[in-house]
Amino acid sequence: MKKKQDWLILGAIAIIAALLLAGTNLITKDRIAEQALLAQHASRLVALPGAANFEEVKEEAEGIDNCYAGLAADGSVMGYVTQTTAKGYGGDIEVMVGVDANGIITGLTAGGSNFSETAGVGTRVQEEAFTSTFIGLDATPVAGDNVETLSGATISSKAVIGGAAVAYDHAVGHLE
Repeated sequence: MKKKQDWLILGAIAIIAALLLAGTNLITKDRIAEQALLAQHASRLVALPGAANFEEVKEEAEGIDNCYAGLAADGSVMGYVTQTTAKGYGGDIEVMVGVDANGIITGLTAGGSNFSETAGVGTRVQEEAFTSTFIGLDATPVAGDNVETLSGATISSKAVIGGAAVAYDHAVGHLE
């Protein structure tokens, strides 16, 4: 009889724990989604500084995660921010590139929620010393040509450069 009571107690504890977890998820899921949207908006501002607002460009393009028109305060398009996902050494790297109305790269971010490049090596693709090398380019980024790879992080940096090339070409296509 004692074993049956133990199983009932354990079952009740498991059910209560599951209900508490489900309740916590219901309470926090909207806040987590809101924080993710704020982080995406902040990344877009890094990629296209000075934009007052962003408007999603609804389209499906191969290799493109999303594209946003960066709007000036008067509502005119001042450029585009395009995101793509590249395969790095440790996994997926989300690459976001801002391109102004003249086809010049204004900013780049690399990372994402699943970013798992090797700490201290592959994570250098997120550092300003690397991302700033893209700013001012008015042509498709090419490894070893107009953007140098990072020593020791060749796979990660080539992935970011390749992702930036896809994103840049897509954004420039909207300018034409």
